[in-house]
Amino acid sequence: HITGRTPKKFQNNGKKGSRRKQGRKQKSRPGDNGEMSIKDLMDSMVSENDGSARPPQNDPSERVTYMQANAASALHRGEALGANVLIVDPPRRGLDEAVLQQLCLPRNSKQPYAEKASMVSHLPRHTVNWTNDVRTLIYVSCGFDALARDLDQLLTSSSSGWKLESATGYVLFPGSNHVETVVVIRR
Repeated sequence: HITGRTPKKFQNNGKKGSRRKQGRKQKSRPGDNGEMSIKDLMDSMVSENDGSARPPQNDPSERVTYMQANAASALHRGEALGANVLIVDPPRRGLDEAVLQQLCLPRNSKQPYAEKASMVSHLPRHTVNWTNDVRTLIYVSCGFDALARDLDQLLTSSSSGWKLESATGYVLFPGSNHVETVVVIRR
């Protein structure tokens, strides 16, 4: 969760009243006005690293995909196979019933790991859990009633294992009664 504020452990190494040299303009640093750039955050995380972790050698574009599609048909084409995070941003009416049904299915430990539909084509289609590998669901909602209904179904489905991690409302249009809600649930 990055808010733009510097975590306390990065602020002036616990020192209060840090002063700059006068007369010379200095580059903004972590701890200045309680803000830090993403680059500063990444640099501080790398400096804490003991050197044992190495950056991934894979091209990130091979592992991250973005698609605008009907969620139900995308799931049944296998687009969520192999994904550990799924982001959904449904219309005000909420998730399609077919998507909710898939997300409420229990994880099938006997289903082989697959990143493409062709890898599970030998299984009967009705037995495939198209969201089997998804561990984190990020639900972006502009319709609070639909969000409440969908979350009730996801969180009360005893076999799905979903647990609410966080829910945050954002007023993107001040002066209106419109609130965007971002919910993170994990299993």
